[in-house]
Amino acid sequence: MTLTNKLTMTRTKLLILISFLFVTHWAYGQTRKVEDMIRDGVALHDKGEYQKAIETYQKVLEIAPNSSVANYEIAFSYLAAKDYKNAEKFSKKVIDLNNGNVLGAYITYGNALDMQGKTKKAMKVYESAAKDFHHYLVYYNYAICCFNAGETDKAYDLAIKAITDYPSHASSHLILSKIMERKGSRIKAMLPLYFFLLLEPNSGRSAVEYQTLRNYIDHGVTREGGKNINVMVPEDEDPDFGAAEMMVSLLKASNSLEENKGKTDLELFAENNDNIFKVMGELKKDHKGFWWDFYVSFFYRMANENLTKPFSYYISESDGDEAAKWLNDHPEEFDRFKIWMNN
Repeated sequence: MTLTNKLTMTRTKLLILISFLFVTHWAYGQTRKVEDMIRDGVALHDKGEYQKAIETYQKVLEIAPNSSVANYEIAFSYLAAKDYKNAEKFSKKVIDLNNGNVLGAYITYGNALDMQGKTKKAMKVYESAAKDFHHYLVYYNYAICCFNAGETDKAYDLAIKAITDYPSHASSHLILSKIMERKGSRIKAMLPLYFFLLLEPNSGRSAVEYQTLRNYIDHGVTREGGKNINVMVPEDEDPDFGAAEMMVSLLKASNSLEENKGKTDLELFAENNDNIFKVMGELKKDHKGFWWDFYVSFFYRMANENLTKPFSYYISESDGDEAAKWLNDHPEEFDRFKIWMNN
């Protein structure tokens, strides 16, 4: 091989190396640019500037049309902007690409369909998602869809699955309460509502649901002529909680007894809760199943630890200053409650 040939080969190798380094550097630069733009889009979305976020993601997709992250994020922003058609379009693309963000895309896709009134189609999407992902968000959103479609029994099963998978998801307890309200079971509507308020005591929706809980307790108790108290026990489809139904109404009626005069409304609420939890805990000895093993056991343990009072004031924070003042004035009791909750 001549010196000229050797130089030619060396030059060729050098050009190949330079080309490889250039392409690698360019690709790295493009990747960084895409990542930075997506971060910008997420920040805009989080500030509620959905249209600006969408415009940012559109620029990303011009560079990387098959980016599962960009397609998912733009679908999510379209959903927040109530552009359900485009939310449907881009979330479906993420599912078809199948290289990341598929769980979130299924949920966005199902929500977009449901918000357009395509509830049956949304249910099929969640059914497909449930085959690939055993995840509480799939079960929860599927339950919402079934509830909206009037398929209450199916919604019930899915809500239980969601709570079993992730007990700390407040919304799953809330939808279960709504399901049981529709089924006509006061106690089973109350128990998940107690738990929802434990997880989310002071938000806009917790203020509404706190009043719902108080209304459940007051239901069926009326006063006539200032002295006579009428107690009507609601008919419960579940006979296991019949005794608890009677007990709730009787406890509420007893608030008017002479011995309870001078007590504040929240003091009586805390005492009633303590009695409810202890009586149901005693009833548990003869029963098994999700309601008894999850809710009743939890609140019975709380009552036996003498923590129902701080719990009751804690979930009442949205009702006014009295609850906050009590918690502030009783730091030791409140701290003991928080420690117990975190164990």
